[in-house]
Amino acid sequence: MKKINKLLVIVAVISIIFTSCSDVLDVEPKMELSDQTALTTTFGLQTAIIGAYDRLQSGNLYGGRIWVAGDMLAENVQKSGQSALVYEEIQMMNKNMSPDNLITAEFWSNAYTTINLVNQVIAAIPEVEASGDVDIIDSKDRIEGEALFIRALLDFDLVRYIGNTKTGEGVPLITEPTGVEGKPARATIDLVYSQVIKDLKRAAVLLPEVNDDRATSWAAKALLSRVYFFQKDYTNAAIQATDVIENSGFELADSVQKNYTPNLSKEIIFAIMSTPTDVSCGTLNMYYRIKSTPRFSPSNDIISYMTYGGNTDQRLLQFFTKESDGKFYTKKFDDRYMNVPVIRLAELYLTRAESRFNINPSDTVILHDINVIRKRANLTDLTAVTSTAIYLERTKELVFEGDNFFNMKRLEKKIAGYEWNDVKLLFKIPQRERDVNPNLTQNE
Repeated sequence: MKKINKLLVIVAVISIIFTSCSDVLDVEPKMELSDQTALTTTFGLQTAIIGAYDRLQSGNLYGGRIWVAGDMLAENVQKSGQSALVYEEIQMMNKNMSPDNLITAEFWSNAYTTINLVNQVIAAIPEVEASGDVDIIDSKDRIEGEALFIRALLDFDLVRYIGNTKTGEGVPLITEPTGVEGKPARATIDLVYSQVIKDLKRAAVLLPEVNDDRATSWAAKALLSRVYFFQKDYTNAAIQATDVIENSGFELADSVQKNYTPNLSKEIIFAIMSTPTDVSCGTLNMYYRIKSTPRFSPSNDIISYMTYGGNTDQRLLQFFTKESDGKFYTKKFDDRYMNVPVIRLAELYLTRAESRFNINPSDTVILHDINVIRKRANLTDLTAVTSTAIYLERTKELVFEGDNFFNMKRLEKKIAGYEWNDVKLLFKIPQRERDVNPNLTQNE
């Protein structure tokens, strides 16, 4: 695991330095009182960034629920019967989330605590002189790029889950170290997206092309393509996707299954890393792993998507099984030590194909990109592409990777019988946050 593993021991220090705030805009940075020296050297900045990566592993973030919540809301999953659902999960399945739902509250808390941590780093960078306690790649530019990437990633998913397109309200946009006394209101969705794009453009300039197992300039460009895509800015989505596809050096893995192991495949652009002593996929295991009495099995709709087009599809054969109880289960997250692939090259091909389809349906690149994905799945080439074929291919390739729920919203499809912009599909603002900040309006 290279450098990031060597520094994981520092996370113990981080847990002391940045004493975790359970409330979040209650991010009254505990560090500002107890560790004035923590961010005064490049080593201190490096330590803080490792702490931010560690926070992304949380089961309430990219370690699991940030993906699975959308599948619950979209009813892409159903109760397996092997393990009981908890109150918060039942609420999501029933589309009646309350302000005290701990899944949504902990998502908010974990996200904003991490954002505050990287904001502390960004604010400290101008005052820090490079020191001899780290090697040359640990420059201030790289550290700032990583901080901006992490902030953009979290802001993007916060606004996707909480932003209300009917009112235009997004989420609080926090770009400086802050405490609860700031009482920020919700910024508009457009303003949040503008900041995310600004952060990613800056990160792409500051980050190196190779950065061990951490964020790179290619990861920033890949995420930027995703952001443009879900904004329906198809021209810019295609431009960024093309840059990554043609210039990054990433390649599709020989088998899609290689993307869900303890080793980074040549396809993964950014992942949440695991080690035997510090796993990032435990929550995904809990929800899906057959040997762990999974809470969910795929919905009938997902099975119909996966089986459409014949039984030679390797994504079906490698990741789905029918057990003795008669139900299908996914094996995608069975490896207990797998890295969680946040962005991989296959998504960029699918994004470019659909973006170009929306610009010019006769563009020959569209057919090429779809068939690249189909070939890897052991399916025959298509000779023509429709919007339905593109949707089906994306759904199959990115199943249970936090994509389908937002993809249906982008396409303004009905979701579990609700209109795509129905407030019942949005996370509530946690009540504990509204209790201390009257400027936070509720999704209702």
